[in-house]
Amino acid sequence: MIEHGLGHLTTFSDGAQQFNVFRHAQCWVHAERLLAKVHPVNEQQARAQECCRNWLWAIYDDLKVFKTEPTEENAMKVRLGFFALIQTRTGCSALQEALSSLAVIEEELLLVLKDPSLPLHNNLSESLIREYVKRRKISGGTRSEAGRQSRDTFASSKKTCRLHGLSFWDYLTDRLTGNGVFPRLADLIEKASRVLPCGFCSSF
Repeated sequence: MIEHGLGHLTTFSDGAQQFNVFRHAQCWVHAERLLAKVHPVNEQQARAQECCRNWLWAIYDDLKVFKTEPTEENAMKVRLGFFALIQTRTGCSALQEALSSLAVIEEELLLVLKDPSLPLHNNLSESLIREYVKRRKISGGTRSEAGRQSRDTFASSKKTCRLHGLSFWDYLTDRLTGNGVFPRLADLIEKASRVLPCGFCSSF
């Protein structure tokens, strides 16, 4: 992909290292879980944890404002807020480690300040693969490579139809009967990619 000139792309994930290619941005919802997973042992630590989590969500709200109005003033507010958060001393070692982990991925979390079209979370992606996960938990996977390809093809086609507000049943009927009235899904995807910013989902 890089040899074909696509090295400028940005990947977006929950922090999984297999997606850490090209420029890499991270999900804020998953980043907040670093703070949420801390187990306070007393009231003081519990208050510190709650304060840090509320602080992070306040920065997240400022980021949403920035995406609407991408000014340098709004960007600076986000940067200063994030820097102040990760520099905070909480008196809780586990919470301090969580803040240090946020500091490590600061550049990936704040990449949206350089490209406001980037999403802030990957809830859309996770909702799209949820059906795969459910089927895997129930059946343990397919019994052959052909079965996997068949499952993935039908699941992907159904999801694509739903995202575009189209009937998957009508799509299957059209393809099986050979009527050719139903639009090509590839054409719908290409059209949507031209008009929808990254991370935005709409029903057609």
